[in-house]
Amino acid sequence: MVAVGFFTASVVATVRNHDGLAYQLPAVLVLVVLLGFQIMHAGPWRLERLWWPWSLVAHGVLTYLPFLLFDGSWVGIPGSFAGSVLLTVTLPRSWLLFAALVAGQYPLCAALGGNVGQCVNAAVSTAVGGIVVYGVARLADLTAELRAARMELAERAVDQERLRVARDLHDLLGYSLSVAALKCQLAERLAVEDPERARAEMAGVLAMVRQAMSDTRWISSGDLQMSLARESRSAVSVLRAAGISATADLDCGVLRPELDAVLATVVREAVTNMLRHSVPRRCEILADRDALGSVSLVVSNDGVPADGAPRRPGGGHGIENLTERLLAVGGRLTVEQDGSGWFRLSAVVGAPAARTAARAAGPARAPEAA
Repeated sequence: MVAVGFFTASVVATVRNHDGLAYQLPAVLVLVVLLGFQIMHAGPWRLERLWWPWSLVAHGVLTYLPFLLFDGSWVGIPGSFAGSVLLTVTLPRSWLLFAALVAGQYPLCAALGGNVGQCVNAAVSTAVGGIVVYGVARLADLTAELRAARMELAERAVDQERLRVARDLHDLLGYSLSVAALKCQLAERLAVEDPERARAEMAGVLAMVRQAMSDTRWISSGDLQMSLARESRSAVSVLRAAGISATADLDCGVLRPELDAVLATVVREAVTNMLRHSVPRRCEILADRDALGSVSLVVSNDGVPADGAPRRPGGGHGIENLTERLLAVGGRLTVEQDGSGWFRLSAVVGAPAARTAARAAGPARAPEAA
């Protein structure tokens, strides 16, 4: 629109200043070509530089050559060419050439018989016209870049939310479903020989289903209200019900809510993997804090096949999810398997003691009986 505006003003000035179709028609044709060059050099396609530098040379020739025919009526035309120079030539040469074009407009106007005021006006018109062309084109570029950046940010936000939901579904519901399946197997075995115990296990299944429903609400809201102490107590209870000797010793003090939730997720994933991939007889959950304030959590169990390959961070969805969660809070995850069938999952986070009161989830230290 700006280019067309310059073109229209130039055509009106040319037709008004000279009579005769023999003069006006060539002038209008040249202005049409200059309009094409200006749009070529101001649009986003200029960045591809398909015609560079010949198009700019042709633009300059058609800008200054008509001075030989059209005299002073052509003085305001070089502004669009000066703007094209700013848009196509690399810095800092573009501004040096722009300054040279503005300064050269004064002697050019004087050579055509203009007075001091006319020559100064010609130089100022060239400078203003060039800056307007440059500014409008750059504004269009920045608008397009901003729109593209907003689209990219929106797509990234959608991807991040999709990954969060998938990670939370795996980390939270995987544990509940694994425990529910374990209790159903126990209830099936006890249905004949111990009906009361079987009914108790089925009640536990119902509780786990309700817990899964609660976790689903957390997933939709993105607010994971989890506690390391509470998850450790639940894990010990579930494992002991399955005939596994389980202990939990948490001596890490009060944690910030986000760290508490991450470490609770580590316990859930460790217990889920334990029930799925091994036949454990013992499980230990240990957490403590060192002198520097870093908190370490170790979940270990036996019953891993001797020929089983040790898992590493990134080796599966669960371990990969935990790795990402710990990295987000400045922690790290390590896994190891020794030759005696023990598997250890360790998480370390820098966690200064929380300044607020202990959360209502339970005591910071969970003894064996918890």
